[in-house]
Order: sequence, then structure tokens, then C-alpha cells
Amino acid sequence: MLQAAKEMPGRPREFDCEATLAKAVDVFWEYGFSKTTYALLEKATGLHRQSLVYAFGDKKALFQAVLRHYAKTRVQAAIDQLKAPGSPLTNIRLVFDSWLRDVQRKSTTGCLFVNTSGEFGRAEPAFAQVIEQSTQRLIEVFEQAIQAGQSQGEILSYIDAADLARQAIAVGDGALLRSRASNDPSFAEAVFRAFLASIKGQNS
Repeated sequence: MLQAAKEMPGRPREFDCEATLAKAVDVFWEYGFSKTTYALLEKATGLHRQSLVYAFGDKKALFQAVLRHYAKTRVQAAIDQLKAPGSPLTNIRLVFDSWLRDVQRKSTTGCLFVNTSGEFGRAEPAFAQVIEQSTQRLIEVFEQAIQAGQSQGEILSYIDAADLARQAIAVGDGALLRSRASNDPSFAEAVFRAFLASIKGQNS
């Protein structure tokens, strides 16, 4: 989507909003909301502050747009993987593998949603709402994948699928946050490996 942006009096120029948001995601992901400055955003996006404000609103409004973009891209990718054909357990493992890659990166480490929740809790309801809605959708799809795995004997069936889905999110959130705080990707790797081993059924 192209957006007209006014950098100074005269003819506005157009830029790609989605591409701009993708670049802004990386800035907020690396520095967090509080430490992200317009100077950093200008450098990453190639746009002046007034252009960003004109297109998205103030810093909080821009960050809400960033969170929605992250949900539409990163979280949706996990949902698509969980719903993919084939082995449900393999799909779950591939989601954890993608989260592990997020931990292993040097700059945009962990999960933007987890990092934001750690920074704000529920102090910013607009941010929390985007995160909660997206996370709830992810839990629902995890539950569906786990149910499919249970029916195929890949995943143990004596624990409720909804409970395992919530545990998967809790494991992911905790491991991602801890690994970012400690700068130790091996922590998340060990936690993910243990969780996957613990839910295996007889046919896996």
C-alpha cells in the first residue's frame, strides 16, 4: 500500500507503508518502545519524523501499527505452519524452530510481543489488546494442531489439548524472554527440546 507522506511544504512523495512498517518492526524489536527514537526510525526507514507522524500518527500510534504488522506477518507465519498438511507434531516442532532462530539473532532477539509485554505489562491497553488478540488466536491454532496430533497418536492424549496449547505458549514466552535477558540461546533450545519430548505420543 502506497501512502503519501509530507516531508516539507510542497508535493508529498509516496512510500510503501508495509515496507516501512517492516523496517520499523526491526527497530522496535531491537530497542523496545522506550529506547526507540525517531532518529533510529528515520535511519531505518529513510523517512523523516514528520513523514512518519503524518502517515501513522505519534510514536504510540506507530507502535500499534507495528504490533499489528508483526501479528499479520510473524504470528501469522506460525499459525500457517501449525495448520499446514502433514504431521502435527512436526509442524509444532517447526514453529519452535522458528522461535529458536529468533532467539539466535543478535539484534531482533526473542519475540516482539513477549518483549513488549515485559516492558509494559498491561499499562498500555492498546498495545496489550493487539498482543492478547493475536496470542489467543495462536493458542486456538496450537490446540487444533495438538488435537490432530492426539488423534493420530503423535501427541500424548491424557492431558487436555487446550492445556497443552497454553503450556506451549507459556514455554515459548518464558524461554524467549529468558534467552533475551541472558543472551543465551541454548536456554530456549533446551526448553523447547524438553517440551517436545514431553508431549510425544506412542506413534511419534
